[in-house]
Amino acid sequence: MQIDHRRHMVEAPPPKRQKDELQGGDAAGMATVLFQVKKAVAGAAVAFEMELPAAGTVKDLIEALAAKESCSVQLITVVSRGKPLKDADVKLSELSTLAGGAGGTVAVVYIVRKPPEEGNPAGRSASSASATSTQAGAGRASRTSQPGRRIILMLRHGQCCHEGERDELKELTPHGHKQAEDTACFISKLFAMGKLPAKRALLHSTSRRARETAAKLPIHIQDLDVWNADLLRETDPTEKPFRAEEVFNRLFAAPEAGDSDALIIVAHNNIILYMLMRAAGVPIERAAQAWMLFHLRHASITRIDVFSTGDKKVVSIGSAAHVADTAVTWKNVTGADMSAWKGGGPERHKFGGRMLVLVRQAAGLESVTAQQIQSVTDHVKSLSGYMMSGKAVVACTSDGQPTANMIASKFKTVPQLLPDSICEEPEAAFLQFFSVPGSSRDTVIIVAEDVPLLYMLLRSLGMSAEESKAARSLYSIGHASVTLVNIKTDGTTKVIGVGDTYHLPVGSMPAEAS
Repeated sequence: MQIDHRRHMVEAPPPKRQKDELQGGDAAGMATVLFQVKKAVAGAAVAFEMELPAAGTVKDLIEALAAKESCSVQLITVVSRGKPLKDADVKLSELSTLAGGAGGTVAVVYIVRKPPEEGNPAGRSASSASATSTQAGAGRASRTSQPGRRIILMLRHGQCCHEGERDELKELTPHGHKQAEDTACFISKLFAMGKLPAKRALLHSTSRRARETAAKLPIHIQDLDVWNADLLRETDPTEKPFRAEEVFNRLFAAPEAGDSDALIIVAHNNIILYMLMRAAGVPIERAAQAWMLFHLRHASITRIDVFSTGDKKVVSIGSAAHVADTAVTWKNVTGADMSAWKGGGPERHKFGGRMLVLVRQAAGLESVTAQQIQSVTDHVKSLSGYMMSGKAVVACTSDGQPTANMIASKFKTVPQLLPDSICEEPEAAFLQFFSVPGSSRDTVIIVAEDVPLLYMLLRSLGMSAEESKAARSLYSIGHASVTLVNIKTDGTTKVIGVGDTYHLPVGSMPAEAS
């Protein structure tokens, strides 16, 4: 599998008009504003000019672009000076003033989103182009009747030092190297056990911390095509939304029917979260703010499955249970790494506020279920050693009670049994447990089925009750998985990880995670 990471040529903008051409209208004040417009599309940027009355609004600009594209205005997103134009009532004359005074040319970029699929309330888009080139072989025609699937594993780089300084100083710390090594070994085991497709490729950012993280993978994984791309370097999607969108469109294109492959991406927090949110059907302007809602751990794995139908499934976010507890970190080091002089342990502190630990109940054959319960119990207890408070409240549904009983015993408590109605109407549980904590640090562990857990997760991300119910179908978390949500005393909420099953022995990992 080959990844085309080359930058595509961009057409030169049209020649600028003379100043007297920019000041149209008569003495009565019928001035116009000239827009230098670029349309961002996969592989190119089409440039043209558009002239509109200065008395018009952003709404008029969007309507003009929608008319040009013969599409609904809801599918048009316009960016000026690095930020989406959200207020439709802003006067075009104000945009001209910001661009340099009356008569100033205004540069804008726009994108046309694909319309949502019929019957899909979350509005996810289906791409028909393949992001990779594949080799034609004997028997290919007979496979096309089978749906294709690409498993995308997005890895955040390992912990680095010299945070805030120039890129080449940001080398991995010893703990960052350990995190990268643990991740490479774990992914190698997934391939060896047949949990991932045999056809595979690696694409990494050209930043030093990403290069050093990615370098561990080919050592442990044979026959791995390796590519790099500047587009994957850390960026602020709020300032450069179309750069982030270009990366998403290239990498998350649907595979061909009958194909099955794995793409490993080593990149950075912001760009990973942007692609995650876009894969989950979140609009561009909201996806660009995703870094405010998550706090990924170093060398964590975010998995998204992309199907030949264009459908996408979020299987896990920021999973890090495969990394040794003694090496887990979530913040980079300012200045030089001094951990070796401070006893050798990583520089980290427990999260303040409330940690919500959402555990999907164990299920399967009796022997597998017993193994899942033991593994998830040990993992959740280990988190209290370095991430969260050991003072915990445990609540569960009736189906989750066997798992909850063992977890509660580790925290020297007994589980509270939730009413059966929580599976259909989980809003009350969300309001009860996802409230701002009264103490500086506490832990709430909820063991239940995936439906109420995903609902509460999506509500914590700021979605309405209706949006949360509609978006649940885009996620597929496995049995005995762990989801972590942190709520600070000021109400700030961060998702640490979703659907993490990597604490389980590979042989007992549920089908959703394999």
